[in-house]
Amino acid sequence: MNYCLAKALPQFRPMVWGNPELNKEFNIPESQTNLPIGEIWLLSGHPLYETTLENGLTINQFGHNLYNGKYPRFPILIKLVSTNQWLSVQVHPDDEYARNVEEEPWGKSEAWYFLTDGEFAICEDVEKMKEYINSGRINQLDEILTFVKVKKGTFVNIPAGTVHALGPNSTVIEVQQSSDLTYRIYDWGRPRETHLEKALQVSKTISLNDIVFENSDTLKTEYFCMQKSLSQDDLNRNNLIVHIPTQISKNYCAKLIINENICKDYNSYRKVGNPIEELGSGIFVTNFLTI
Repeated sequence: MNYCLAKALPQFRPMVWGNPELNKEFNIPESQTNLPIGEIWLLSGHPLYETTLENGLTINQFGHNLYNGKYPRFPILIKLVSTNQWLSVQVHPDDEYARNVEEEPWGKSEAWYFLTDGEFAICEDVEKMKEYINSGRINQLDEILTFVKVKKGTFVNIPAGTVHALGPNSTVIEVQQSSDLTYRIYDWGRPRETHLEKALQVSKTISLNDIVFENSDTLKTEYFCMQKSLSQDDLNRNNLIVHIPTQISKNYCAKLIINENICKDYNSYRKVGNPIEELGSGIFVTNFLTI
């Protein structure tokens, strides 16, 4: 079984809640970005920040050849996210809502791997949230959020419909569907636009116990699988597997393993085997370096 290796050039996204340490780490003056860098888009076919490979192809051109034009753009988006403040309390739509209302191919389910100790919040009682919003108590929304401190190495799954916020001083690898649909609910006093009507339409009740995985090497979702290490058997399964690093470095690297069968059925996935440190071989190994 053969594979190819493609290196993608990162895109840097300044954010109001960004971490100036990323500017220092990658030698990009904050005066050049206006705001501190909050997100590094390592792999993206999304039109907001489309990554280009070293050979000059965009990831969408590369992907079109890979899956024979089956998808309108590369279906998985990988980011490095680092925060200095709370992100907004927000929610993302599912596929059905995205297609019917936003005319987008996908909603946004995502997952985090914490490279540092960190913090996040979710709302486990959507009905209570609706009461707060409808009664004009939006600025007291933090009263009904569940705040969670997590250790480095924790996986957190954020399915579409989860009301959530990533906390300050957190650095995560974020893997998600290729979508930027975000409905902001509460922004901690910052004067940014909110999208309450749509947020109320897509929010779902999610239990904290169902989304946090503290002692796991793997996180499986409907759309992708994240693993700390891979076995040869993993490369023979019908998965989109993101092989993640476990520490921060300037030569940050995440590998997306794409089995040839994924071109036939994007939504199929199976139980993974026992992980080992060797990557082994696969049909496509895409290596994303921030150099």
